[in-house]
Amino acid sequence: MPSPRRRLAGAANIAQVPALPAPKQRRTGLTRLSRYLVGRRLQVALLSLVGICSAAAPVTALLIVQDAINNGMQAHDKARLTRDVVIYLVINALAWILQTTLVRGLARVGQDVVLGLREDLFDHLTTLSLRYFSQQKAGWIIARLTSDVDALSDVLSQGLTTLVVNTLTLLAGIVGLFVLDWRLGAVALVILPPTLVLTRWFQVRSHAAFLRVRETISSMTAQIAESVSGMAVIQAYNRESAFLGEFDASNDANRRTNTHAQWLNSLFFPGIEFLGIVAMTSVLWVGGHMIGSGSLAIGTLVSAVFMLNLVFQPLQELSDLYGQVQSAGAAMEKITTVLDTQPEITDAPGAHRAERIEGDLHIDHVTFAYGREPVLHAIDIHIPAGGCLALVGESGGGKSTTAKLVGRFYDPDDGAIRVDGHDLRELELRSYRRQLGVVLQDPFLFAGSISDNIRFAHPDATDEMVADVAQAVGVDRIARRFEAGLGHTVREGGAGLSAGERQLISIARALLADPRILILDEATSNIDRPTEILIERALDRLLHGRTSIIIAHRLATVRRADEILVIEHGRIAQRGRFDDLLEADGPFRRLAMELKGSDVQLQGVSDADLQASPVTGSRASNSARVASSEPE
Repeated sequence: MPSPRRRLAGAANIAQVPALPAPKQRRTGLTRLSRYLVGRRLQVALLSLVGICSAAAPVTALLIVQDAINNGMQAHDKARLTRDVVIYLVINALAWILQTTLVRGLARVGQDVVLGLREDLFDHLTTLSLRYFSQQKAGWIIARLTSDVDALSDVLSQGLTTLVVNTLTLLAGIVGLFVLDWRLGAVALVILPPTLVLTRWFQVRSHAAFLRVRETISSMTAQIAESVSGMAVIQAYNRESAFLGEFDASNDANRRTNTHAQWLNSLFFPGIEFLGIVAMTSVLWVGGHMIGSGSLAIGTLVSAVFMLNLVFQPLQELSDLYGQVQSAGAAMEKITTVLDTQPEITDAPGAHRAERIEGDLHIDHVTFAYGREPVLHAIDIHIPAGGCLALVGESGGGKSTTAKLVGRFYDPDDGAIRVDGHDLRELELRSYRRQLGVVLQDPFLFAGSISDNIRFAHPDATDEMVADVAQAVGVDRIARRFEAGLGHTVREGGAGLSAGERQLISIARALLADPRILILDEATSNIDRPTEILIERALDRLLHGRTSIIIAHRLATVRRADEILVIEHGRIAQRGRFDDLLEADGPFRRLAMELKGSDVQLQGVSDADLQASPVTGSRASNSARVASSEPE
């Protein structure tokens, strides 16, 4: 029994466990994408050089135009005019080649960044604990991987080219304007202050608007995902109209936020265009007076007008792009909330690789809580290698929580889970889970063939190994129903297969993985009796020689255990072998009586087969030893 001090420490730990780890303060905007340019520095540097040359080309061409008008046409110098025309054509041809190279290069870099981001995001999601997925809607997570990444992809594949080319062209145009005549350049820049004010106003308001757009998209995606997953229940209870109303509300919220964002765009883009017209008018008016006074050549004014197009055409395109960039920035901020969520279950510094384990399992005075109230209270259980333990009890008692702790999907708040004497927190998580098998009540099958699902945990398994396992557990009987046999295509979730067929495939999957520790969580629930017989035979093969934990209500399933524990309110209420517990007046017998069809099952306990030794118990000494911190 643990000391009072230890109990208090466990309670303190529970109170300090947050619902989710607080994200670190990091960059949340598009600048965070710079990490994906590591290893591409030379490529980016070369593209920058190409971009500068591409932007300088049209400015240089307009300087040639100025020379052609002032020193060719007005001076009637045909040779100089001809030379300027040839140079102008050559410069524009080079500009075309440079811009084509730049566009292709930037598109490749942008897609590489998107690829890296999507891979990192998905990889990070696979490291997050089950607590995270239980607290986030599936549609919200899907929106991060799809619509948010797509918003970034649009900017990086198309917008990046527009951003780089037009920014460099804008800067080159301003420099070229001052090279032509600094006075005209100064006149054109008069509109700079109002442009900056308008841009800042749009930036602040559009960022908040596009964040709301991303939120409404997430909400709508979550609504769609939930409705599709629960469509059978929706139709069964005639709730189509109610769910349609909820979807219409989400859709209308998305419409309103998008309309507001476009309203901001409608003020910003025409405003930039109007300021460009003001600048052009000012330059023409001032330039005309300067020509009249003889202080400016006509060729310089003509080139300056064209040069202004190199300034304001990119400015207009950049203003069009700005809304897209704001949307991408809002999407990146949402993605960052996922990337900055720290995994709860990680390898400790110095964690060592778990070689082939024997399977001696000790749940050492474990206390655990999902929130503030403990679910398990100082549970202490020992299962020798190869032993079989059954956990029974009412729903919510802590049975599945115990199994999840053994799988290290959570870490205990106090105490430890030990395998072969090693605290699970001292072992590399991946190397441990490779030796762990789980068969759930509602097994999930992935889209692919039956054989693909069987070899899911052992991808390198040969077809012969898959066929042997399928025959051992009875999956070959399922495969014979289909023309393609084990190559029959299974739809996502196992649609088209019965619950029993899906369960047999999941058992074959676990058997092929050859785990040292096996967890069966209600593996025979809601199965008809003929199918249950097949599954029971498959379980006999699966459990042999493995440390196993069975969570079940069916008497036929738990009777094979070396030791049975009755869990009530996170404490061990009763323990013993099947026949002893059934004869004693206690919670196990009451649970058995309450089960549906329990009369039939109880009649069977007097038969000779009920008194037979458990299937998996290798010897009497293999029985699980159980201790409880609570007084009996």
